[in-house]
Amino acid sequence: MAAAPSRVLVIDDDPWIVRSTAMVLEAEGFDVSTATSGEAGIADARRDPPGVILLDIMMPGLDGWETLERLKVDEATREIPVVVFSAREATRGPGNPRVSRDRGAAGFVAKPFEPSRLVELIRRHVTPAAAKKTA
Repeated sequence: MAAAPSRVLVIDDDPWIVRSTAMVLEAEGFDVSTATSGEAGIADARRDPPGVILLDIMMPGLDGWETLERLKVDEATREIPVVVFSAREATRGPGNPRVSRDRGAAGFVAKPFEPSRLVELIRRHVTPAAAKKTA
C-alpha cells in the first residue's frame, strides 16, 4: 500500500499536544491521524502509511525510541519519514536533534513548538505533490 503523502500521523500520549498539533496541521491542509501510544502508532502506520510521522519520545509503555526503531526495521514502514517531537532538547540529552538523526529520524521539533517551524519541517518531508497541494 502506498503512503498517503499529505497525511501526517501524530503519535503522542498528551491529548492537549495531539489536539493542538492536529489543529495547526489541519489548518495548513494536511490530513491528520493520531495515536496515543507507540503500539497504536505502529499499527496505524502499517495499516495506512502516512506521508510523515510526528513522534513523541517520552511516552509510557513503548517509548518513542523503541517505536522509531520498530518503524525503521519494518518493511512496511521503514521509508516513512519520522520527525521526533520532544520537550527534551538538552544539548547532550536523549531528545536532541543529533541523537534523533543518529537513530534514524528525518528531523526534530522541540516542544513547545513554533507552528510555522513545525509546518515547514513537515512540508519538507512530504512528497512534492503533497507539498504543492498544501501550500
